[in-house]
Amino acid sequence: MNQLSDERGVVDLPLRLVVTMIFGAIILGLIVYYISTNCFLMKNMQVAWKPSLVEINGGNGKCEIEIRVKDEKGNPLRNAVVTVMGLGGADSEITGKDGKVILRLNITIGERREGYLNIKVSYNSCYRDFYEENAIKVVRVD
Repeated sequence: MNQLSDERGVVDLPLRLVVTMIFGAIILGLIVYYISTNCFLMKNMQVAWKPSLVEINGGNGKCEIEIRVKDEKGNPLRNAVVTVMGLGGADSEITGKDGKVILRLNITIGERREGYLNIKVSYNSCYRDFYEENAIKVVRVD
């Protein structure tokens, strides 16, 4: 058979090139992602806080909140950025080697009877950010 008359190889060539380029781009993207983040799968962190209920006298008050940040295995996460915000107050700190931080806020509840504080925790790029809206209830006691 004459090679010049066999057109099957010429017809399949563009399809093979397109498939090869698509697979190559996917693999190159995975390699670049792994090099830049050093992880394939995002991990979750465990965040615990106390108290979950804060009582203040009058419309203004101070509160102290302890937050612990751990990985999925229960090991403390050092250098996690923890932020508590809401009711006109906010504080942010970095966790120590024990994964713990104590935040102090000046909050204003005003004429309302109750309000809430939000918690946000960020760690390195291998961990999903943690955000809990209305995490801590603040109650006005007179």
